[in-house]
Amino acid sequence: MLVSLALITGVVGGLGAILFRLMIDWAGRGIRQVFWLLPGVPHFPPPRHDLAVLAPAVGLVLVGLIGQYLASEVRGHGIPQVLEALALRGGRIRPRVALLGIVAPAVTIGSGGSVGQEGPIALIGASFGSVIGQLLRLSDRYLSLLVASGAAAGVAATFNAPIAGALFGMEVVLGSHAMGVILPTLVAAVTGTVTFNSIMGNRLVLPTATFGLGHPAEILAMLLLGAVAGLMGLAYTRGLDLVETASARWRVPFWLKPLLGGVLVALLGMVAPQVLGVGYDTMERAVAGDLVLAGFFWLLVLKYLATLITIGAGGSGGVFAPSLYLGTMLGGSFGAAMHLLMPDVVAVPQAYAVVGMGAVFAAAAQAPLTAITIILEMTGDYEITVGVMAACAMSYFVYGFLARDSMYTVRLTRKGIVVLRGTEIRPAERITVSAAQRQFSGGCPASTSVAQAYGSVSARRHRSLVVVDDRGELLGVVSADDLRRALLDGKSDVPVGDVASRNVVTVYPDQSLEDAMRLFAVYDYRMLPVVSRQNPRRVVGILGRDDVLRAYNAHTLHGLETSRKVQLLRHLARDQGSFGEVVLPASSPISGRTLAELELPPQCLLVSVTREGSVLIPHGRTRLEPGDRLLVFCSPSECLEEVENYLRGGSLASTGAAGYSRQGRG
Repeated sequence: MLVSLALITGVVGGLGAILFRLMIDWAGRGIRQVFWLLPGVPHFPPPRHDLAVLAPAVGLVLVGLIGQYLASEVRGHGIPQVLEALALRGGRIRPRVALLGIVAPAVTIGSGGSVGQEGPIALIGASFGSVIGQLLRLSDRYLSLLVASGAAAGVAATFNAPIAGALFGMEVVLGSHAMGVILPTLVAAVTGTVTFNSIMGNRLVLPTATFGLGHPAEILAMLLLGAVAGLMGLAYTRGLDLVETASARWRVPFWLKPLLGGVLVALLGMVAPQVLGVGYDTMERAVAGDLVLAGFFWLLVLKYLATLITIGAGGSGGVFAPSLYLGTMLGGSFGAAMHLLMPDVVAVPQAYAVVGMGAVFAAAAQAPLTAITIILEMTGDYEITVGVMAACAMSYFVYGFLARDSMYTVRLTRKGIVVLRGTEIRPAERITVSAAQRQFSGGCPASTSVAQAYGSVSARRHRSLVVVDDRGELLGVVSADDLRRALLDGKSDVPVGDVASRNVVTVYPDQSLEDAMRLFAVYDYRMLPVVSRQNPRRVVGILGRDDVLRAYNAHTLHGLETSRKVQLLRHLARDQGSFGEVVLPASSPISGRTLAELELPPQCLLVSVTREGSVLIPHGRTRLEPGDRLLVFCSPSECLEEVENYLRGGSLASTGAAGYSRQGRG
């Protein structure tokens, strides 16, 4: 049955990709007609002197209206919305998202917004798979498989890449390559590709000449390009996170952000029309060798800015294709520079544009297998396989060494939503030391005698003491065994600073518990001092082995309890409910209050509190601070708006959330 449903989902995903392309064209023509342009003008942008250069502003304002009044899920780049539905709602996506998920990105791209097609198409396919699963009342597991199958079909059809589409569904959406996942995603990806090609024709998305490694030393250049691409992928992800965070905190009328963003994108389009829209034509010129070093570089910079502004302004569209564009320009500029330096080794610089295309995506999406296969299927050039694999592996490693979240999950992590990735998830990676550490009481002065220190440590649970100097800074650590040996040696009156170990292993508050657990295992310590990153000699807490286990168990139990409460609220209210995010302003009267002191209605659940990048496990004694990011769930959904207003400093109206509260208490 599941395979049959995946096949149907694949057909709809392929048809959705066709409809989406047509709607991009219709939206572009319609917006141009607003500016009195002929409907038959085939390319955007129009002449610079025409008012139609402001088309991106019109498109983004229209998308802002859709997101404000019809479906907020259409904002952003598609895949995070799918991951959020999997993480919080068992894969349940509202049916109207499938419809508006076509309109909003079509308007964004048709008007010249710098985003891609794959995210919205993946959202369309995933939405249809979700709707089928909900109608048939499938379990969360099978519903999630249909969501991933729909996303796989959309990506496969968009890029004419069935293998890469299936890997995208497994690697990016589900984070699992289990046998039960492979079959439905493959069926959906193949079906989506066949459906699309049977109507639109079978052709490569980005045909290139046959490139290969002309010199054995080129593999080293490919590895170096991969390292640079890893840094570029990190800059791309951090940039997306920065503009989305800044946009969420900028409190202005909802139409003003898309208007200003659209004007800025239009100005960039006046300078370089090639950065508007998806940009496949420009990428094709790059791999054909029609661009020079300076052209590669400036298109890289301007496309980066155009994409960030479009997303930050609330545009709807994918970030997959822009990462390919950035990789093409990065690889092209790298290849051109290497050709100037080593013409005998790097004879064909445009090959590096193809390799860079995959390397940046492999890093930013943390999906090397998808990146490798999609480049080979898009270009049809399998001679360059070795170079693509080397660069993608290196970029994946460099990015993973510097950051944990991909361009798809960074937005969710910022909201306190943890996306579990298949069987490879290690929950301790997501819990920071600050969530488990105990308060530091001041330590033992170095001048204290061994006898006094032994009496003190005997009463402590960690059986170790942090020894501090005259300024209260970390000097060393001494254990009960060390003190006992000193007493047996007749050193009872010796200062404890003389017997303390000066080679202290410490941890930082923002490190993961997995890092701490590794240190406990390697050094066989019972306690680790937690020190400040700004001053590694200032102790801010104490972490014991049992503290790690306590925090791990609390995190696991909180996740299970939260899931149970969410399901219970949905059942009682007969409403799927809504999740909302609130950044606590300094002016809010609830700042400084504990969760137990809040007046939240029973229909509202506080899921998580994110503070300075760390996700806290909320309980009654948790005291809220300005800047805390609160993730709340309300069922019925009508309760959410007033709860958000209350958390920002307003009041609960008698007919709103307070009314639900009284009903719940009665």
